[in-house]
Amino acid sequence: MRKSLKERTSELGLSYQKEIIVIVSLAVIFLAGGFAIYYFFKEIYIAIIVGVIGIIGDFLYVSRYSSIEKNRKKEHVDELISLLSYFEIFISNKNNVYTSFKMLLPYCSTFMEDAINSLLNQIDSDKTVGPYINFATKFNNHIVESLMLSIYQMVDNGENINQFSEFELLFNNVRIKFQEDLLDSKKKSLETLNSFPLIGAGFITITLSISIISIIGDYINVI
Repeated sequence: MRKSLKERTSELGLSYQKEIIVIVSLAVIFLAGGFAIYYFFKEIYIAIIVGVIGIIGDFLYVSRYSSIEKNRKKEHVDELISLLSYFEIFISNKNNVYTSFKMLLPYCSTFMEDAINSLLNQIDSDKTVGPYINFATKFNNHIVESLMLSIYQMVDNGENINQFSEFELLFNNVRIKFQEDLLDSKKKSLETLNSFPLIGAGFITITLSISIISIIGDYINVI
């Protein structure tokens, strides 16, 4: 089900009223600016371009919610992978799964603390795989599902050394993939920064083209 703008801003911790004010203000300012340019200077092409820029600006402003949501999900998964490094150490030091999760709480963000506390509360009343699946659904990530199922298997099989070895192997593979993705992300960020001068040059070219068209239009009108 598609979420409303109010629901999305609330989940992202943004003020719905402020977001509406910004969206409306962007549209009004650019559309009014385009009208003013046409009314006072009779530059219809520039007026249209200014109006279109305002519409595009509104679209980009709203579309950033998807990027924020995607980044939040990635941050939560990244945090969990980091925390599971501590979890692995706690397990190797002969702590059980329940205690090891509890020992992670001092290192957690608010989101992760709530998620782990919910997991622990559910484990108290439900000894099946259910609490682990419910925890994994908060991340909407197949890797997290695999890790949580592996952790449950440790519990279900008496937390023996063989089950810990299987979890350790799976987690090490996930950690390697996590580090590779992190490096790729850094590379892409640097590539994006390198493209900024080209974007600036393109913007200047478009601005000059519009100015030349405007001057030619004025010259024709004079003739």
